[in-house]
Amino acid sequence: MSEEFEENITSIFQRMLPLLSSLLLLFFSYVPLEFGIFNNIRPVVGMVCVYYWMLHRPDLFNLWSVYFLGLIDDVISASPFGSNIFALLLLYILINNTSKFFNAKPFIVTWYGFCLLSFVAMFARWLLVSVYYSQFLPLSMLLFAYLVSVAAYPLISLVLAFIQNNLIQEDE
Repeated sequence: MSEEFEENITSIFQRMLPLLSSLLLLFFSYVPLEFGIFNNIRPVVGMVCVYYWMLHRPDLFNLWSVYFLGLIDDVISASPFGSNIFALLLLYILINNTSKFFNAKPFIVTWYGFCLLSFVAMFARWLLVSVYYSQFLPLSMLLFAYLVSVAAYPLISLVLAFIQNNLIQEDE
């Protein structure tokens, strides 16, 4: 009985690992740094995680995981509530419609896919937040956050690939 219980716990943990690793990376991204500008411009780790897991393990990272990650991102960020949920759900829809073009391709193709889809999601989020504040917000912050996110994508995806390859076992 205990072996079966351990197998069930291990299976549940492995199915939750994409969400748990995404949450952990999201929390690490909000750790205050000693650099002035980097406290305001951060990579959108939630988008990187959603993009990666939706391409590589959509069976383990579903709509509820995307929503929960966006909810936690909204809670710990200073943005209007719901804006990160909106951006991540939009990215989820975009990935579902375009995953056949980016899945099982070389890394550079998936990176370009992230560049394109994350820009659409970040721009839509910028528009939503601009409507919320009833004025257009500076595009410079969006541009810098986008560039930092694109530059951080290889490192974050490397961490997620390590988790996928070493900690998540394939179902037999």
